[in-house]
Amino acid sequence: MSKKYQKIVVVGVSASGKSILSRKIFKETGLPLFHMDKIMWNRGWNYIGGKETINALKDISNKNQWIIDGYITKNARSFVFEKADLIIYLDYHPLLLSWRYIKRCIKHFKNPRPELPGSPDKFSWKFLKLVWTKGEAISLDENLNKVISKDKIIILKNPREANKFINSLERI
Repeated sequence: MSKKYQKIVVVGVSASGKSILSRKIFKETGLPLFHMDKIMWNRGWNYIGGKETINALKDISNKNQWIIDGYITKNARSFVFEKADLIIYLDYHPLLLSWRYIKRCIKHFKNPRPELPGSPDKFSWKFLKLVWTKGEAISLDENLNKVISKDKIIILKNPREANKFINSLERI
């Protein structure tokens, strides 16, 4: 991979596969990977707080290389998005997102995800509704519209496009 992309952000609605895609990008590029879930949460889903999250993101985004994936707090999106060389937005269909959310809850009910040690997933109808309606995408879309360099935004509409992107990394 060329030196063109040294700072990559992967965003999207919950259960879109941000962490999975980020791990694949990490494997191809070797860029340091930072999961927002690991930054924002302590064991047992205890939120570290807005100020701490923003400070952590400022520290990370000031580095020369990084991949940041996950839900980026609204107050940090502007500076993270502006510092990024590439913003990948996973904008998948709600049916796929909902299915992935349910599957993830079942899979990680007892065994937490690698980026969230000590925090097993718990199913929530309220959260499923948020995923189905893509409620998180509204403010995300607003922030992406404010990005000055639109050419650094890639919108992937399905997992096939994401795989195609990963396969193209060798040529970028």
